[in-house]
Order: sequence, then C-alpha cells, then structure tokens
Amino acid sequence: MMDAPLLAIENLRTYFYSRARRAFIRSVDGVSLHVAPGETLGIVGESGSGKSVTALSAAGLVSAAPGVIGGRIELRSRQARRNLLDGLERYVRVKERDGRITAVEKDDRGWRRRAETLMEGVRGKEIAMIFQNPRSALNPYSTIGAQLVETIRLHTSVKGEGEARERAIHWLERVRIDSPRLRFDNFPFGMSGGMCQRAMIAMALSAEPSL
Repeated sequence: MMDAPLLAIENLRTYFYSRARRAFIRSVDGVSLHVAPGETLGIVGESGSGKSVTALSAAGLVSAAPGVIGGRIELRSRQARRNLLDGLERYVRVKERDGRITAVEKDDRGWRRRAETLMEGVRGKEIAMIFQNPRSALNPYSTIGAQLVETIRLHTSVKGEGEARERAIHWLERVRIDSPRLRFDNFPFGMSGGMCQRAMIAMALSAEPSL
C-alpha cells in the first residue's frame, strides 16, 4: 500500500503577463505531482521551463502578477492538512477566446491576505526552501548564527536562547562548515558563496520541516 502523499499538486497554473509580448506567459500550465513522506522528487527541464516557479508556487512565494490562477496544492503533514489554494477561485477570473487567454482579473491584495492566512504555520515550519542564490536569501545585516537561532526558536519546540544556539551550531556541523562556533558569528558577506549555501541548507533543515 502506497503512503498518502505529503504534498499533492493538481493542475497548477501560474501565469505572468509580458508587456513586451502583450501576452500571458504560461510558466506553469496544468502541472500535477505527488511527493510521499521521505520521498525525493526531481523535476527535470530546460531553463525557463517552470521548475523553480512550481516550487515557489507551492511555498506561496510567487510575487509577479497574476501569479497562481488555478489548481490545488494539498499539504498533508502531521501538523497541517489543508489546501494551500483554498478559495482561490473567488479571487480570480480568467477570460478565454478560441482557447487563448485574453484577460486575467485577480484581486491580488485580497488573495495575498488569504494566502498568508493559509500559509500560517506552513512556510518555514512544514515546507522549507533552499534558495539558489544564498546571498540574496540571507539577511546581510544579521549573523549566520542569529538567523539560525531565530529560525529554530520560531519553528521548533526549542525556545531558550542557549539551547537554540547549541542546536544552531549542531546544524552548522551537520552541513560540514569548518569551525562552526566561529562561523556562528560571521555575517554572510564574510563567508564564501559555498559556505553561504551550506548555511542556507542548515537554516532550512533546522526547522525540521516535513518537506
């Protein structure tokens, strides 16, 4: 018997409008996939085929308009069971002619408020993302250690400063950062790109996410 999927994406559609082309770019168009607990799923495709946009859509991090306009993203973890696109149809209206989308009307502000409510307790805690460019994802004004401690205290049962610090150092060791106690106090600009990438991985894993 197969495990119920931890994440089930059905018929996801994420579009962007190109003013230069005066047309909608179907970045993600009808994508469906399932990820079981403990499963590793690889999405293969050429540059610009929608791999990253699919992941960003699942994490509720698409910012360009109109963004996600249809589909279902079902999360079924021990802590959270919900459709992360629940109610989207109330905020989006798609107009088509001869099979071609001519207009998308979306209450973007209203949907953002709704989406943030749906993502409460999910983003970071249940779904964590390791970004391609760690330097742009890490806070340049905060040390690596402080960012790890904040993540741990926010998303796990560890709330004490001292225990969170030791847990952060543990994760720096797990991703094989040399001298983790010294690196704990480094700012991102004081570390190489590769080290920042490892710190980003440590931060994602430190929240002990389901996905």
